[in-house]
Amino acid sequence: MPGRGLPLSLLLLCAGPTFGQEAPPAEAGTTTEEVPLGDEAEVHSQVASFATTRLHDTPAVVTAVSAEDIRASGARDLMDVLLMVPGFFFGADVQGAVGPGFRGLWGQEGKVLLLIDGKEMNDLLYSTFQLGNEFPIELVERIEVVRGPGSVIYGGNAELAVINVVTRGIQGSTDLMVAGTYGEYASVNGRRSLTMSGRKVFESAPGLSMFASASVGQGQRSDAIFEDFFGNSVGMGGKTNLNPITAQAGVGYRDLQLSMLYQRYATTAVVAFDEVLAEPATTDFESFHAELTNRFRPSEQLEIIPRLNLTLQEPYRDADQDSPFFYDKQVRRLRGRLVARWAPLELLQLTGGADVAFDHGLLKGPAGVGLQTAFGEEGLEQVSYQNIAGFIEAFSDNPIVTVVAGARYDRHSAFGDSFVPRLVLLRSFGPFSGKALFSRAFRAPGVENISLGDNIRPERTTVFELEGSLRLGEGHTVSVNAFDVGIQDPIIYSYDAETNTEAYRNLGRLGSRGIELDYHLRGSWGRVSLGYSFYTPSGTNDVEDYLVPGRSDSFTGLPTHKATLTGNVRPLPWLSINPTAVFVGERYAVSAPDDAGTSTVRTLPAQVLVNLFVHAENVGTKGLNIGAGVYNLLGTDFRIAQPYNGGQAPMPVFSREFLVRLTYLLDPALDE
Repeated sequence: MPGRGLPLSLLLLCAGPTFGQEAPPAEAGTTTEEVPLGDEAEVHSQVASFATTRLHDTPAVVTAVSAEDIRASGARDLMDVLLMVPGFFFGADVQGAVGPGFRGLWGQEGKVLLLIDGKEMNDLLYSTFQLGNEFPIELVERIEVVRGPGSVIYGGNAELAVINVVTRGIQGSTDLMVAGTYGEYASVNGRRSLTMSGRKVFESAPGLSMFASASVGQGQRSDAIFEDFFGNSVGMGGKTNLNPITAQAGVGYRDLQLSMLYQRYATTAVVAFDEVLAEPATTDFESFHAELTNRFRPSEQLEIIPRLNLTLQEPYRDADQDSPFFYDKQVRRLRGRLVARWAPLELLQLTGGADVAFDHGLLKGPAGVGLQTAFGEEGLEQVSYQNIAGFIEAFSDNPIVTVVAGARYDRHSAFGDSFVPRLVLLRSFGPFSGKALFSRAFRAPGVENISLGDNIRPERTTVFELEGSLRLGEGHTVSVNAFDVGIQDPIIYSYDAETNTEAYRNLGRLGSRGIELDYHLRGSWGRVSLGYSFYTPSGTNDVEDYLVPGRSDSFTGLPTHKATLTGNVRPLPWLSINPTAVFVGERYAVSAPDDAGTSTVRTLPAQVLVNLFVHAENVGTKGLNIGAGVYNLLGTDFRIAQPYNGGQAPMPVFSREFLVRLTYLLDPALDE
């Protein structure tokens, strides 16, 4: 496509690694995917390909949100951001957890990958990640969401979608940022946090830079009343803690870079699996991630990037051996990756590489106590697994049609081989551009999936997607995409309340089909965005745990329709008024079957969430920003259901909250 992509030899030279990406981006833009035509060349990404492209031309359906948009909207955490992304919704899970649903399919365990600065945040035991006051939003520079498979690039946790969070990190000029947030529910404190971040670029030593950040917070899931399927109820205020601690640090010298991320997410919940608890249960998630990366350029056409990662995690930890939910295991991963990119021709870039990972799981407490079990039927205190993968991608930006073709092969020591190909065609016709995408993907079992499963094996997914985008004028775009997703042998979780045991098994087929719509209008006055998602079961859906009894057109727990509105109006250059609204269609919560095999279905009505946030910049002094907002302005009794037949009643979330945020950025470069 002439005039659309950057010359590949130039892209190869500017695609240097940053803290955060399997395939690092070029210089980050500060706008969303749909930007005015004149600004598009400044917005680049590698989130969906090894080649650097403008987001508009990425070989995937991608939504990108900039730091500017996040700050202006008043987003409090990743849940607020993802709620506005087409296709995403949320479901309640065990022990008070909340996870993502995508395109009608439950994505909590290994189907959706979360990256923070390129570090995979899904836990290695169950492959989950947690949502709700989970990460300091003040540190986020950009969020890129691949609304489709990413297994060819990222492996077995990117079956349905990829969420890539890029933080302040080492890139940029010397600066210091301090932020504080305070939110109040009707009856208890909603959240409070303090965040600091600094970067230092050493002019006396060109190429040397450092960064560090730290954040401590407290929060509550909700202050509403939770009612289980047995008629018991409890107030969640003060009993559903979401308390994160986050620390980052890094140093870089030219292309050699080291970064580290530590997180501790301490939670309490009023329900573990089905019934209201007499006392809140404690569950902690703790992790440490380190990454060392370098870059070598033997020639202008060839680039080699080695990457070494260390991950230590203790998810779902309850270290109290007197607790019925005692669980104390540690898992470690040592991973090495090598990526080589070669641009032999101006219109062709070839990428290949290898990915080797060594996992080790360890019991830190006795088996047979609480929820703690030994590994596998053999009753082992520790287990080790290896995974070896190779991948390749060809990116040809030619005058007829841009072609992106790739494949990945994985071999795991426990469950064998996985092979996934991908083919993408892109073409522009004046203001219109189109994409046709075919992808295979897989969901690799985690350590506990293998241990608790009966000969568990990977899920296999096939996805077809079409996307068309039309530019109606400068800053004025509309895009529509259609998709069809089919999953074979999905890994299904189950819990037996009588024996207090968990299990995993491969079972049947799942499918989803639908459309998503995006409309964006930007101007000097501000912006407005509209989104719509529709998805419905398709093909063979024979997994009873995910079906609503008597309704073949709906998924358990997740809506069929979702519509979003995001506004940003600037009455003054330094002041913005930012309303957001989300319409969610009916959802269905299903209780666990009784002795007769009958389940109760509870209908959650269609609902609207409305937020209003006012943001003022440079108040009194340069760099001081103040924001204040009201969330759930209408006081909607909003609840999310469990997206499978697990026996848990709908959980209240998004309670009405009044919030104030202060941020101060000291950046000498801006003064200059």
